[in-house]
Amino acid sequence: MQIQTCGQLDSKDLIQLCDFMRENISALSLTPWSTAILGLLTGLAITWVTVLGNRRAQRTERRNTAQLSALIAVQDVALKLRNKWSEHLDHLQSGTTMPDPFPALAQASLQGEFSTAASRIDNTELRENYARWEKYAELFFNDSGTIQGFEEQQLWDRALVLSGKNIRWIDS
Repeated sequence: MQIQTCGQLDSKDLIQLCDFMRENISALSLTPWSTAILGLLTGLAITWVTVLGNRRAQRTERRNTAQLSALIAVQDVALKLRNKWSEHLDHLQSGTTMPDPFPALAQASLQGEFSTAASRIDNTELRENYARWEKYAELFFNDSGTIQGFEEQQLWDRALVLSGKNIRWIDS
């Protein structure tokens, strides 16, 4: 790069500065090979940083998708379990001779499905809340007599509120 206008400047100091800059800029000129290698290295560095960033973003997206799926699954199974337990409690309290709508084998199966869904949740506090609710609800809905429905409702509400917060956090 050559500066052609140094002679058109007004001040002697500016002309000297212009000449000095012209000499230094000329000394900085790179050969085509060094320019190509520098460009290649820069391109490789940018590509490497981009690939690492994309991998991290994809890993985070996969984790968030899995957690969202796990949270929705545990809510669905817990609701199914609670509804079945409610039917079971109504059956026990009615004193009817009709077959139990939620026999022990079906309870164990659905509780296993619930435990599996809950185990996929990363949030320890939420997982523990669901476990606490399940233990309490099992006693309540199997008519143990010493367990209060109000407490079960509070544990249920707490688990749902925490699930909702986690789902909203993942979606944001």
